[in-house]
Amino acid sequence: MIILEAKDITKTYEEEGQKPLTVLNDASIAIEKGSILTVVGASGCGKSTLLHILGGLDQPNAGTVSWDGTSIYAMKREELARFRNKNMGFVFQFHHLLPEFTALENVMMPALIKGTPPGATKEKAQLLLSDFGILERAEHRPSQLSGGEQQRVAMARALINDPDLILADEPTGNLDERNTDMLLDFLFNLRQERELSILLITHEKNIAERSDVIYELSHGKLHAL
Repeated sequence: MIILEAKDITKTYEEEGQKPLTVLNDASIAIEKGSILTVVGASGCGKSTLLHILGGLDQPNAGTVSWDGTSIYAMKREELARFRNKNMGFVFQFHHLLPEFTALENVMMPALIKGTPPGATKEKAQLLLSDFGILERAEHRPSQLSGGEQQRVAMARALINDPDLILADEPTGNLDERNTDMLLDFLFNLRQERELSILLITHEKNIAERSDVIYELSHGKLHAL
């Protein structure tokens, strides 16, 4: 079953006095429930732009993005934000943790925004931090955590609402081999346990080879490898 499908996506950036730059040109991709897809390509080719469009963080100039047959860009802004918080989890190369909150509070935030009761949210956040081996760091702020710990907190935050889809943009780009393996093993095990769909942007061949389908983004178009 296809849960997210993008058809004929075009994205062009225009700046005054400069030639328009088209990074996506009729790009299409379909993500099936429980699948792992990887998008590879040269730096600056538009991979992050594609992820932002698929996740409703940016709008294309042309084309459609549909979730279970419904266009996400037909939603009003607040409706799209609620939909995204409920159904998608995001992980980026930089953790984007809120510096004034503890690791535990950062993980809890999306669930509290969704309206999940604080008690249940805290219990689940603690369980996720335990799964990632950093429960003892729950009361530390991001600045007190190592890079690997920060990214594990970010991954736990992405999973707190039990999303159907994880969109990950170079999630292991700043991690050593040990933390990379830990993060990916946990994520891929979740796929098997509850049919989690994952879209990974990466430049690492060994990561791409673990996915079900590899796409290359080149000259604005996606090609299955």
